[in-house]
Amino acid sequence: KINISKLEEELKDNEIFKNIDLKQFAKDLIKGDAKLTDLINTENIKKLVIDQLIASLKVITMIIVLALLSSILKSLEGSFSSGEVSKIVNYIIFITMVTLVLVNFKDVLSIAYTTVNSIISIVNVIVPILLTLLAVGGLTTTSATLSPVFVSGVSIINMVFKNVIFTLITLAFCVLVINNLSKNIKLKRFSELLKKANVVIVGAAFTVYLGLVSIQGIYVTSFDKFAVKSAKFAVGSFIPVIGNFVSDSVDILLSSSLLIKNIFGSIGLILLIGICLVPIIKIFSIIIVYKIGAAIVEPIGEDNISSFMDETSKLMTVILVSVLAVLIMFFITISIL
Repeated sequence: KINISKLEEELKDNEIFKNIDLKQFAKDLIKGDAKLTDLINTENIKKLVIDQLIASLKVITMIIVLALLSSILKSLEGSFSSGEVSKIVNYIIFITMVTLVLVNFKDVLSIAYTTVNSIISIVNVIVPILLTLLAVGGLTTTSATLSPVFVSGVSIINMVFKNVIFTLITLAFCVLVINNLSKNIKLKRFSELLKKANVVIVGAAFTVYLGLVSIQGIYVTSFDKFAVKSAKFAVGSFIPVIGNFVSDSVDILLSSSLLIKNIFGSIGLILLIGICLVPIIKIFSIIIVYKIGAAIVEPIGEDNISSFMDETSKLMTVILVSVLAVLIMFFITISIL
Protein backbone atom coordinates (compact mmCIF):
# COMPACT_ATOMS: atom_id res chain seq x y z
CA LYS A 1 0.00 0.00 0.00
CA ILE A 2 1.28 3.44 -1.01
CA ASN A 3 1.00 6.07 1.69
CA ILE A 4 0.28 9.50 0.20
CA SER A 5 -0.89 11.19 3.41
CA LYS A 6 2.40 13.13 3.73
CA LEU A 7 2.00 14.37 0.17
CA GLU A 8 -1.52 15.58 0.97
CA GLU A 9 -0.19 17.33 4.10
CA GLU A 10 2.33 19.21 1.94
CA LEU A 11 -0.53 20.33 -0.30
CA LYS A 12 -2.65 21.52 2.62
CA ASP A 13 0.24 23.55 4.06
CA ASN A 14 0.74 25.40 0.75
CA GLU A 15 -1.82 28.01 -0.30
CA ILE A 16 -0.79 27.67 -3.95
CA PHE A 17 -2.56 24.31 -4.23
CA LYS A 18 -6.24 23.46 -3.98
CA ASN A 19 -7.44 21.11 -1.25
CA ILE A 20 -7.83 17.93 -3.34
CA ASP A 21 -8.05 14.24 -2.45
CA LEU A 22 -4.98 12.91 -4.28
CA LYS A 23 -6.28 9.33 -4.58
CA GLN A 24 -9.47 10.51 -6.25
CA PHE A 25 -7.51 13.03 -8.32
CA ALA A 26 -5.21 10.25 -9.61
CA LYS A 27 -8.26 8.15 -10.56
CA ASP A 28 -9.80 11.14 -12.36
CA LEU A 29 -6.53 11.69 -14.23
CA ILE A 30 -6.52 8.08 -15.45
CA LYS A 31 -10.16 8.40 -16.57
CA GLY A 32 -9.46 11.76 -18.23
CA ASP A 33 -11.90 13.66 -15.98
CA ALA A 34 -9.20 15.94 -14.53
CA LYS A 35 -6.15 17.91 -15.64
CA LEU A 36 -2.82 18.26 -13.83
CA THR A 37 -3.26 22.06 -13.71
CA ASP A 38 -6.41 21.57 -11.59
CA LEU A 39 -4.09 21.22 -8.58
CA ILE A 40 -2.97 24.85 -8.75
CA ASN A 41 -4.95 27.78 -7.33
CA THR A 42 -4.27 30.54 -9.88
CA GLU A 43 -6.14 33.24 -7.91
CA ASN A 44 -3.87 32.82 -4.89
CA ILE A 45 -0.79 32.97 -7.14
CA LYS A 46 -1.91 36.30 -8.63
CA LYS A 47 -2.61 37.74 -5.17
CA LEU A 48 0.77 36.67 -3.73
CA VAL A 49 2.73 38.04 -6.69
CA ILE A 50 0.89 41.40 -6.68
CA ASP A 51 1.38 41.78 -2.91
CA GLN A 52 5.14 41.17 -3.27
CA LEU A 53 5.40 43.60 -6.18
CA ILE A 54 3.64 46.35 -4.24
CA ALA A 55 5.91 45.78 -1.21
CA SER A 56 9.04 45.95 -3.41
CA LEU A 57 7.84 49.14 -5.13
CA LYS A 58 7.31 50.79 -1.73
CA VAL A 59 10.89 50.01 -0.69
CA ILE A 60 12.32 51.26 -4.00
CA THR A 61 10.28 54.47 -3.76
CA MET A 62 11.76 55.13 -0.31
CA ILE A 63 15.29 54.44 -1.62
CA ILE A 64 14.80 56.87 -4.53
CA VAL A 65 13.54 59.54 -2.10
CA LEU A 66 16.64 58.97 0.08
CA ALA A 67 18.88 59.24 -3.01
CA LEU A 68 17.22 62.53 -3.96
CA LEU A 69 17.67 63.83 -0.43
CA SER A 70 21.35 62.83 -0.47
CA SER A 71 21.83 64.57 -3.82
CA ILE A 72 20.19 67.78 -2.53
CA LEU A 73 22.43 67.75 0.56
CA LYS A 74 25.54 67.36 -1.61
CA SER A 75 24.49 70.33 -3.76
CA LEU A 76 24.06 72.38 -0.54
CA GLU A 77 27.34 71.15 0.96
CA GLY A 78 28.89 74.63 0.68
CA SER A 79 26.13 76.07 2.88
CA PHE A 80 27.20 73.96 5.86
CA SER A 81 29.74 75.47 8.24
CA SER A 82 31.67 72.20 8.06
CA GLY A 83 31.84 69.62 5.31
CA GLU A 84 31.84 66.94 7.99
CA VAL A 85 28.18 67.63 8.76
CA SER A 86 27.24 66.86 5.15
CA LYS A 87 29.28 63.64 5.23
CA ILE A 88 27.64 62.50 8.46
CA VAL A 89 24.17 63.17 7.03
CA ASN A 90 25.07 61.26 3.85
CA TYR A 91 26.30 58.33 5.93
CA ILE A 92 23.01 58.32 7.87
CA ILE A 93 21.05 58.35 4.60
CA PHE A 94 23.16 55.52 3.16
CA ILE A 95 22.79 53.40 6.31
CA THR A 96 19.01 53.97 6.26
CA MET A 97 18.96 52.87 2.62
CA VAL A 98 21.07 49.80 3.44
CA THR A 99 18.59 48.90 6.20
CA LEU A 100 15.71 49.02 3.69
CA VAL A 101 17.65 46.90 1.18
CA LEU A 102 18.66 44.49 3.96
CA VAL A 103 14.99 43.83 4.73
CA ASN A 104 14.31 43.00 1.07
CA PHE A 105 17.48 40.93 0.77
CA LYS A 106 16.54 38.99 3.91
CA ASP A 107 13.07 38.36 2.44
CA VAL A 108 14.59 37.03 -0.80
CA LEU A 109 16.96 34.77 1.13
CA SER A 110 14.10 33.57 3.32
CA ILE A 111 11.93 32.85 0.24
CA ALA A 112 14.77 30.86 -1.33
CA TYR A 113 15.49 28.95 1.90
CA THR A 114 11.81 28.06 2.37
CA THR A 115 11.46 27.05 -1.29
CA VAL A 116 14.46 24.71 -1.14
CA ASN A 117 13.00 23.21 2.05
CA SER A 118 9.65 22.66 0.31
CA ILE A 119 11.32 21.07 -2.74
CA ILE A 120 13.30 18.69 -0.51
CA SER A 121 10.13 17.79 1.45
CA ILE A 122 8.18 17.00 -1.74
CA VAL A 123 11.05 14.98 -3.22
CA ASN A 124 11.46 13.00 0.02
CA VAL A 125 7.78 12.04 -0.24
CA ILE A 126 7.35 11.48 -3.99
CA VAL A 127 10.63 9.64 -4.79
CA PRO A 128 10.02 6.69 -2.38
CA ILE A 129 6.53 6.28 -3.94
CA LEU A 130 8.02 6.22 -7.44
CA LEU A 131 10.79 3.80 -6.43
CA THR A 132 8.20 1.47 -4.86
CA LEU A 133 6.11 1.56 -8.04
CA LEU A 134 9.26 0.91 -10.10
CA ALA A 135 9.90 -2.23 -8.04
CA VAL A 136 6.26 -3.35 -8.44
CA GLY A 137 6.59 -2.67 -12.18
CA GLY A 138 9.46 -5.16 -12.43
CA LEU A 139 12.37 -2.68 -12.30
CA THR A 140 13.64 -3.98 -8.96
CA THR A 141 17.35 -3.45 -9.67
CA THR A 142 16.71 0.14 -10.76
CA SER A 143 14.75 0.80 -7.57
CA ALA A 144 17.39 -0.79 -5.32
CA THR A 145 20.30 0.96 -7.08
CA LEU A 146 18.84 4.45 -7.32
CA SER A 147 17.43 4.54 -3.77
CA PRO A 148 20.80 5.19 -2.00
CA VAL A 149 21.82 7.61 -4.78
CA PHE A 150 18.71 9.74 -4.19
CA VAL A 151 18.89 9.58 -0.39
CA SER A 152 22.54 10.67 -0.28
CA GLY A 153 22.06 13.13 -3.18
CA VAL A 154 19.13 14.91 -1.53
CA SER A 155 20.99 15.19 1.78
CA ILE A 156 24.16 16.57 0.16
CA ILE A 157 22.28 19.08 -2.02
CA ASN A 158 20.24 20.22 0.99
CA MET A 159 23.43 20.79 2.99
CA VAL A 160 25.37 22.47 0.14
CA PHE A 161 22.65 24.97 -0.77
CA LYS A 162 21.56 25.85 2.77
CA ASN A 163 24.87 25.79 4.63
CA VAL A 164 27.34 26.80 1.92
CA ILE A 165 25.74 28.73 -0.93
CA PHE A 166 23.27 30.84 1.08
CA THR A 167 25.96 31.53 3.70
CA LEU A 168 28.41 32.72 1.03
CA ILE A 169 25.71 34.92 -0.54
CA THR A 170 25.03 36.51 2.86
CA LEU A 171 28.76 37.09 3.35
CA ALA A 172 29.00 38.63 -0.14
CA PHE A 173 26.17 41.04 0.76
CA CYS A 174 27.96 42.09 3.98
CA VAL A 175 31.18 42.71 2.00
CA LEU A 176 29.16 44.73 -0.53
CA VAL A 177 27.75 46.97 2.22
CA ILE A 178 31.23 47.60 3.67
CA ASN A 179 32.63 48.30 0.18
CA ASN A 180 30.04 51.04 -0.43
CA LEU A 181 30.42 52.76 2.94
CA SER A 182 33.48 54.69 1.81
CA LYS A 183 35.56 55.24 -1.31
CA ASN A 184 38.64 54.37 0.77
CA ILE A 185 37.36 50.84 1.40
CA LYS A 186 37.82 48.64 -1.69
CA LEU A 187 36.34 45.16 -1.42
CA LYS A 188 34.48 44.95 -4.74
CA ARG A 189 36.73 42.22 -6.15
CA PHE A 190 36.34 40.14 -2.98
CA SER A 191 32.55 40.43 -3.31
CA GLU A 192 32.83 39.37 -6.97
CA LEU A 193 34.98 36.40 -5.93
CA LEU A 194 32.34 35.22 -3.44
CA LYS A 195 29.62 35.61 -6.07
CA LYS A 196 31.61 33.61 -8.65
CA ALA A 197 32.36 30.94 -6.02
CA ASN A 198 28.61 30.51 -5.53
CA VAL A 199 28.02 30.11 -9.27
CA VAL A 200 30.83 27.51 -9.52
CA ILE A 201 29.47 25.51 -6.56
CA VAL A 202 25.92 25.56 -8.00
CA GLY A 203 27.24 24.43 -11.40
CA ALA A 204 29.38 21.66 -9.88
CA ALA A 205 26.51 20.32 -7.72
CA PHE A 206 24.16 20.45 -10.71
CA THR A 207 26.56 18.59 -13.04
CA VAL A 208 27.72 15.91 -10.59
CA TYR A 209 24.25 15.04 -9.27
CA LEU A 210 22.53 14.87 -12.68
CA GLY A 211 25.49 12.97 -14.13
CA LEU A 212 25.28 10.26 -11.46
CA VAL A 213 21.49 9.96 -11.63
CA SER A 214 21.38 9.89 -15.44
CA ILE A 215 24.19 7.35 -15.91
CA GLN A 216 22.95 4.96 -13.22
CA GLY A 217 19.31 5.38 -14.25
CA ILE A 218 19.90 4.64 -17.94
CA TYR A 219 22.35 1.76 -17.36
CA VAL A 220 20.41 -0.07 -14.62
CA THR A 221 16.99 0.46 -16.25
CA SER A 222 18.25 -1.16 -19.47
CA PHE A 223 19.39 -4.20 -17.45
CA ASP A 224 16.01 -4.44 -15.68
CA LYS A 225 14.03 -4.21 -18.92
CA PHE A 226 16.14 -6.98 -20.45
CA ALA A 227 15.56 -9.17 -17.35
CA VAL A 228 11.77 -8.60 -17.46
CA LYS A 229 11.58 -9.42 -21.18
CA SER A 230 13.66 -12.57 -20.64
CA ALA A 231 11.40 -13.70 -17.77
CA LYS A 232 8.25 -13.11 -19.85
CA PHE A 233 9.74 -15.05 -22.78
CA ALA A 234 10.73 -17.94 -20.49
CA VAL A 235 7.26 -18.12 -18.89
CA GLY A 236 5.51 -17.96 -22.28
CA SER A 237 7.75 -20.59 -23.87
CA PHE A 238 8.37 -23.18 -21.18
CA ILE A 239 5.08 -23.34 -19.23
CA PRO A 240 2.66 -25.46 -21.22
CA VAL A 241 -0.93 -24.39 -22.02
CA ILE A 242 -1.19 -21.39 -19.70
CA GLY A 243 2.30 -19.97 -20.31
CA ASN A 244 1.17 -17.25 -22.72
CA PHE A 245 -1.80 -16.36 -20.51
CA VAL A 246 0.47 -15.95 -17.45
CA SER A 247 2.96 -13.94 -19.49
CA ASP A 248 0.26 -11.58 -20.77
CA SER A 249 -1.23 -11.20 -17.26
CA VAL A 250 2.15 -10.28 -15.81
CA ASP A 251 2.66 -7.83 -18.68
CA ILE A 252 -0.67 -6.13 -17.89
CA LEU A 253 0.18 -5.98 -14.17
CA LEU A 254 3.60 -4.44 -14.81
CA SER A 255 2.18 -1.95 -17.33
CA SER A 256 -0.54 -0.90 -14.86
CA SER A 257 2.07 -0.32 -12.14
CA LEU A 258 4.16 1.82 -14.50
CA LEU A 259 1.04 3.76 -15.55
CA ILE A 260 0.28 4.56 -11.87
CA LYS A 261 3.96 5.48 -11.42
CA ASN A 262 3.76 7.88 -14.35
CA ILE A 263 0.60 9.47 -12.90
CA PHE A 264 2.29 10.09 -9.54
CA GLY A 265 5.43 11.27 -11.33
CA SER A 266 3.36 13.84 -13.26
CA ILE A 267 1.67 14.97 -10.03
CA GLY A 268 5.12 15.32 -8.44
CA LEU A 269 6.35 17.49 -11.33
CA ILE A 270 3.29 19.76 -11.06
CA LEU A 271 3.83 20.03 -7.29
CA LEU A 272 7.47 21.05 -7.82
CA ILE A 273 6.50 23.68 -10.40
CA GLY A 274 3.65 24.95 -8.20
CA ILE A 275 5.89 25.23 -5.12
CA CYS A 276 8.56 27.16 -7.03
CA LEU A 277 6.39 29.29 -9.31
CA VAL A 278 5.43 32.04 -6.86
CA PRO A 279 8.86 32.28 -5.12
CA ILE A 280 10.61 32.49 -8.50
CA ILE A 281 8.23 35.21 -9.72
CA LYS A 282 8.63 37.07 -6.41
CA ILE A 283 12.43 37.02 -6.52
CA PHE A 284 12.45 37.90 -10.23
CA SER A 285 10.11 40.86 -9.66
CA ILE A 286 12.33 42.16 -6.83
CA ILE A 287 15.41 41.88 -9.09
CA ILE A 288 13.66 43.82 -11.88
CA VAL A 289 12.52 46.52 -9.44
CA TYR A 290 16.09 46.90 -8.11
CA LYS A 291 17.51 47.10 -11.64
CA ILE A 292 15.00 49.83 -12.54
CA GLY A 293 15.71 51.61 -9.22
CA ALA A 294 19.48 51.58 -9.90
CA ALA A 295 18.88 53.02 -13.39
CA ILE A 296 16.68 55.81 -11.94
CA VAL A 297 19.08 56.69 -9.10
CA GLU A 298 22.21 56.85 -11.31
CA PRO A 299 21.29 60.11 -13.17
CA ILE A 300 20.66 61.78 -9.81
CA GLY A 301 24.39 61.50 -9.18
CA GLU A 302 24.40 58.97 -6.31
CA ASP A 303 26.87 56.48 -7.73
CA ASN A 304 27.37 54.56 -4.49
CA ILE A 305 23.61 53.99 -4.01
CA SER A 306 23.09 53.06 -7.69
CA SER A 307 26.09 50.69 -7.63
CA PHE A 308 24.96 49.13 -4.36
CA MET A 309 21.45 48.48 -5.71
CA ASP A 310 22.80 47.00 -8.94
CA GLU A 311 25.24 44.70 -7.13
CA THR A 312 22.50 43.63 -4.71
CA SER A 313 20.27 42.72 -7.65
CA LYS A 314 23.13 40.57 -9.02
CA LEU A 315 23.40 38.71 -5.70
CA MET A 316 19.63 38.19 -5.78
CA THR A 317 20.07 36.77 -9.28
CA VAL A 318 22.53 34.20 -7.87
CA ILE A 319 19.89 33.26 -5.26
CA LEU A 320 17.30 32.88 -8.05
CA VAL A 321 19.70 30.71 -10.09
CA SER A 322 20.29 28.53 -7.00
CA VAL A 323 16.56 27.91 -6.55
CA LEU A 324 16.16 27.19 -10.27
CA ALA A 325 19.10 24.75 -10.13
CA VAL A 326 17.51 22.78 -7.26
CA LEU A 327 14.16 22.76 -9.08
CA ILE A 328 15.68 21.54 -12.38
CA MET A 329 17.78 18.87 -10.63
CA PHE A 330 14.80 17.24 -8.96
CA PHE A 331 12.47 17.90 -11.91
CA ILE A 332 14.85 15.86 -14.12
CA THR A 333 15.20 13.26 -11.33
CA ILE A 334 11.43 12.63 -11.21
CA SER A 335 11.25 12.72 -15.02
CA ILE A 336 13.94 10.04 -15.27
CA LEU A 337 12.05 7.83 -12.83
